[in-house]
Amino acid sequence: MKRYLGFFLLLVLFLGQTAYAHEISMPKNAPRPLKIGVAVFVNNISKVNDQTDNFEASVDIQLRWKDNDLAFNTHKQGSNRLEFKYDAVEQKLASIWSPALTLANANIQSKAQGLFIYADGTVVLIQRVKAVFDAPYRLDAFPFDTQNLPIHLLSERYNTHQIALIQEQADLDNSGLRKGLSLLSWEPQRLKFVASSTRGWNGQFYPEMQAQIVLSRMPTAYLLATLMPFFLVMLIPTIATFFINLDTDKRLGYLSSSILALVALSFTYSSRYAMLPPGNITTQLVVIGSGYQIVMILLSVTIFNQINAKRWFTNTFIIPEIASYLRWAVPLAMLGLVLTRVLLIALIV
Repeated sequence: MKRYLGFFLLLVLFLGQTAYAHEISMPKNAPRPLKIGVAVFVNNISKVNDQTDNFEASVDIQLRWKDNDLAFNTHKQGSNRLEFKYDAVEQKLASIWSPALTLANANIQSKAQGLFIYADGTVVLIQRVKAVFDAPYRLDAFPFDTQNLPIHLLSERYNTHQIALIQEQADLDNSGLRKGLSLLSWEPQRLKFVASSTRGWNGQFYPEMQAQIVLSRMPTAYLLATLMPFFLVMLIPTIATFFINLDTDKRLGYLSSSILALVALSFTYSSRYAMLPPGNITTQLVVIGSGYQIVMILLSVTIFNQINAKRWFTNTFIIPEIASYLRWAVPLAMLGLVLTRVLLIALIV
């Protein structure tokens, strides 16, 4: 039994050495950590989906490093750089060292590559990637929110002592958003980079960098889609209030219709904006509308009901004045409360 166990361990060790035998070592005579220049250029954003927490985009990712072993004589070569395209890129990358960075949050749909090696040993790898990128959306300020959609580059093979992801001026010049980039209901702002590191299972730290696409939501369409149905529902009890001689049972009938309409609107909000966190603008609208309807019910059976008003209140001359005041004061208070909540959300952003 021990003999078979020893043979198994030797086999595993042999296979492990064989698996890493083809791995090309890092460039020699280069300072550690080896600097890897990162540039990201966004060509297009075709879809932003905050309900499924992702977005679809086409981006150019440029990686730049220096390998002195690849330097060559321009006079002998007849050119100051070597170019590789299509299948030749994969063949050349198999024979040289590369940082082997991973797009950690991407489901790649297509990828095209270009490789350039310059006379001084500088290597530039350009990857044009179309992918669906996972993105955590923060929707507390909806519809006045600004999102940072990440393109997450991660080193899974080389730690922070071996390579460093940097951005020099040349990398910054090659980064950005395509001029004229437009997206329905969103306004592209800029591209920013955040460098950090993550701790691996082996306790070592590995470099990572995020190119974050900053998008601001255009709130007009969303406000119309949420506020207009709400105000139409609230218009039912408001109009009924201004009919002074309307019977109480008819007024309560209008209120019950408004309550049912608000319940239906609440279900519509919850299904259409299911991705929103608790306490969002739609939830606040439903709460304000419910409170407004409760107040209207209480007024309808007390002050607006002439029979009950004369029975419960001793001063029958001041009741009509109070009722006339409340008929426009309460709807205005509801309107002011809604606009205040919307403005507060906009100002907090």
